[in-house]
Amino acid sequence: MKKLILILLPILIILTACRKKSDISITAWNYALAEPIAGAEIAIFEVEYQGGLFNPGINCKEIAHATTDNNGKCIFNDLKLKKNKKLQHAAKIKYAYGKEQFYNCNVTKNSEVKLGNNNLILNSSDFSCFFKVQYNNLLTPSQLGDSLIVSLSTPKYEVPGQPYPFGGGGVFGASPYYGCNGFPFPIQFQIDEIKKSNAGKHVLKIYKKKMGIVSQTIDTVKIYPYETKTIEINW
Repeated sequence: MKKLILILLPILIILTACRKKSDISITAWNYALAEPIAGAEIAIFEVEYQGGLFNPGINCKEIAHATTDNNGKCIFNDLKLKKNKKLQHAAKIKYAYGKEQFYNCNVTKNSEVKLGNNNLILNSSDFSCFFKVQYNNLLTPSQLGDSLIVSLSTPKYEVPGQPYPFGGGGVFGASPYYGCNGFPFPIQFQIDEIKKSNAGKHVLKIYKKKMGIVSQTIDTVKIYPYETKTIEINW
């Protein structure tokens, strides 16, 4: 018996010393902006399924939290996850862009935390933003036949694992022309109405016929979550 203990003791010491740490790296990412979310608060929850088929229940308990760095990343060092058939673990974004975020305890493929799955990317791309349009020197100078066509579209983006892209719809359009209602316009002409959109990289298309010369431009306007941005259109 003593010999058996002497044989097993070194093995137990080695196994204990060599136990792998469960270091888990999580990145918060906004695909609409194509950039990480810095300063986001990430929480890991222990989700326990209780009850039976006709009386299901979920017990959700936060077991760790961390704040992302400038690269949208945070690391949970030596995170201990219980092994139990009724338990799962999920990572959720609790706070981002200066506001508390809505979340639930549902464990999804993209939010589930497992040992060995130590590089998790959390998608958080659906945020509201606001904008208003300001024209500078609208149709000044201009001549008969001159016009301006402006269109702004929501960001179109793809999320890995999702079958279809998101966004891409128009949120603003205007087509003032020489002699139209309100012409001549003041040097600065701002549309008072504040419009709502989805935060991200908007596409701004401008068609211009100025003094008989036609030009077209396509620009990107980045609007952050909860921001109210003034978009300037220069004639």
